[in-house]
Amino acid sequence: MDKTPPLLGNQLPADVGDFSAHIATDDHKTKFVMRYAHGKSVLDMGCVQHNPENYKSKFWLHKALCGVSTDLVGIDLYRDGVEYLRTLGYNIQVADVQNFDLGRTFEVIVACDLIEHLENFDGFLECCKRHLAPGGRLLISTPNPWYWRNFLKAALSREVANNPEHTCWLCVRTLRQLVRRHGMDIGEVVFGSRYLRDRLMPLPRGWKHTSFHAEIFCVNG
Repeated sequence: MDKTPPLLGNQLPADVGDFSAHIATDDHKTKFVMRYAHGKSVLDMGCVQHNPENYKSKFWLHKALCGVSTDLVGIDLYRDGVEYLRTLGYNIQVADVQNFDLGRTFEVIVACDLIEHLENFDGFLECCKRHLAPGGRLLISTPNPWYWRNFLKAALSREVANNPEHTCWLCVRTLRQLVRRHGMDIGEVVFGSRYLRDRLMPLPRGWKHTSFHAEIFCVNG
């Protein structure tokens, strides 16, 4: 049986409206990650972000990390995307984040919009722990299941549509319970949305934002 996870890759077109030489440093996800990654060695997981043409986007996180980290390595399962970005000079390798060994550690591991694609949480978290330097941080971003538009979609249809690669929804509570099973815990949590309508909406942060970002650390260092 083929256990290779489905990868949409270039089937998901890049958003040309986001193409820019400028980096959106004010974006909620980019701002959160850059704060931890500044001056650090960083592993960026799932960095192709589907279509490799996204390297032209002002929201491409790997480009932002290139400007602040002292040492940056990227990994992604999408071979064609990795090979394309390597021709542009990026230090990216083909690897499955659920089972990999780079033979070194990093001060920061970035896993943005990734965990909801996985089926082997044990393999993912144990690989992250093995690659974290003492005192290091794992940064996870994932869609917020309690986002107000998801409630509307659930009320109006039998299923809430999402990316067909996704396998799960995680909230802050379930993510905390998951990482604690692996000797880790959550520190800072930040919610965010790119949509002005969400940011202005008079709702609690756990309802108004599309995503949340979590700082994760090993309990015993």
